[in-house]
Amino acid sequence: MLLEEAEIKLNLIDKNNAPIPARNKGGRGQWVEKQLGMNLSSKLNDFDDGELKAFKEGQTIAVTMVQHCLEEILDASVSYSESNVGKKLNNVLFVKFAKTGEFVKSLVSNSQTHRELHYKLSEDYNYICEEIRRRYELGKELTTINGTRDKNGVHKLLQIRTKASKKSDGTYTPLEYNGKRLKDKAMAFYLTRKFEKELFDN
Repeated sequence: MLLEEAEIKLNLIDKNNAPIPARNKGGRGQWVEKQLGMNLSSKLNDFDDGELKAFKEGQTIAVTMVQHCLEEILDASVSYSESNVGKKLNNVLFVKFAKTGEFVKSLVSNSQTHRELHYKLSEDYNYICEEIRRRYELGKELTTINGTRDKNGVHKLLQIRTKASKKSDGTYTPLEYNGKRLKDKAMAFYLTRKFEKELFDN
């Protein structure tokens, strides 16, 4: 399915019927996918040419797990546009819900519709990758890392932070690469609340 087709279908369904997730934050997104006739899969992108992100206002938006990106990050030869994160965010249908559950708005974001925002995302990504490589080489543990600063202020549109569930024995699966431990639990890339505000308020 193409993103454009999904957007047409999305406009025809009553988004206010979406369930309010209790524990599973992805439940609303899965409901939207089902209404669009999509199959749940482990493919990199939801559509043939893009991604779907349904979220609640005021919350960060998960992009992808850091573990899936470590090889290309530490290799340092993969550009943002060719990276998993870049491909995830290249063309996105965002579906925003209010904290009380009602549908707010949907829009498509890509480098044509939001050129400056996507350029800032690439700068944030490159900064985060440089910091991951620096800490990896020094043997330092990863912590929350926000996007880069420039002379006009702070982008902070993209970040990495912990995203982990306990195993049955009460422990976490550590974040490791080539036998080196980077964190005692998994981490993920997230779009920040600032990204949501810049995307929907401008």
